[in-house]
Parts: sequence; structure tokens; C-alpha cells
Amino acid sequence: MILTQAQIPYDIAAREWKHGGFRDSYAWHKRIWEAFPGQPEAERSFLTRVDDTGHGFRLLIQSPEPPTRPDWCPSDNWHSKTIPDSFFQHSQYRFSLLANPTRKLVVRDANGVKKKNGKRIALGKREDLIAWIERKGTQHGFSIDMTSLKTVPRPRQQFLKQGKSGTHTATEFTGSLQVTDPTAFLNAAQSGIGSAKAFGFGMLCLVPITND
Repeated sequence: MILTQAQIPYDIAAREWKHGGFRDSYAWHKRIWEAFPGQPEAERSFLTRVDDTGHGFRLLIQSPEPPTRPDWCPSDNWHSKTIPDSFFQHSQYRFSLLANPTRKLVVRDANGVKKKNGKRIALGKREDLIAWIERKGTQHGFSIDMTSLKTVPRPRQQFLKQGKSGTHTATEFTGSLQVTDPTAFLNAAQSGIGSAKAFGFGMLCLVPITND
């Protein structure tokens, strides 16, 4: 796996904003695709995360192959490194996860038949968020140290895609975790957690906890 970090100063972001770039999460999504020329969007194999640092934006990209630096990012602000396999072999980590926690409602048609695509409802109450991350941990091979868990609300992300507006509710989860199923955990670290991964959610940012 390759981890790429790009620093986007506010002046560059503002300049790109005038041309439609970086206006919202979908605009970021489209501009980041420029780092993967020739790869059909339906075959997205990378995860991203964007954070406002107070001086600009920090973009993280996790991908199987090195991305190509787009013209809008200065060369000095674009850095990639290989994540060794051993990084994912620890038993405990500190983590940060920017997620779009939702629950899916069953929607039925006029005949009472369950529709394939239900409606997603954003979660906001702390007890619902805790239950959500606990379920994800069980599903993806890790358990959360609940004494360390923090849930930090982020501003809602509104976007415009193909003429239709949408909104993602963002929550940052931080704390420490214990790996319970290494295979499932590795898959989650590589593939992401939760919904809206194409919009910058789901990347599990990790720091190993060691006894050194």
C-alpha cells in the first residue's frame, strides 16, 4: 500500500474553487481522480481524507499503486511512501476515523416489496455513534477501548452531483483499538469502513501501540 500526503494551501484551493475544484466533497472527489489517469471511476481502489489544518488542506490518499501528482498540487507539497506489510501486524493501535455514520431504513414500494436501495439516515446521538463503531469493530476484526473513545462532530458536507444536491454528516472517531481478527482488520484498513468512501470517508488512520 502507498500513503500519499498533499498539502494544499488556501490560495491554491481558492484559485481552483473558481474553476469548480474543491467547492465541495464531490469536487474534491473529481479532482483527486486526476491522480489516477486511465483508471475508470467504477474501479476506485483508493481511500482519501481531507482535513483543514488552519493553513490549508491536508489530503491523504491510500492506494495500491503510487498516484500521479496533479498539476494543481506543487511538487514540494506532494509526498508518497510505501506502507510495509509489517505495519498492519501489530495487535494494538491508536486510530482516527473520519466517517459518515448512518443506518439504513427499509423502503418498500406500493406493493410492499422491499426496494434494493433503502434510505440512509445520519446518526448524531453519541449512544448511536458508539453502537455504530462497536458494530463496525465486530464486523472488521477489532474492539475499541471505550475509555479512550472520542466522537468529534465535523461540519456537514453538502455537495452537488450531476445537478442533484446531497449531504453527508461527518464524525471523527479517535481512540485505541485491539485487533481481534487480523485478516478482517487488514481488509478494513485497505478497503475502508462505512459509507461514502468516494467522498473522503472511511480511511482508518493508524499509529501502532508498542512497548518500546
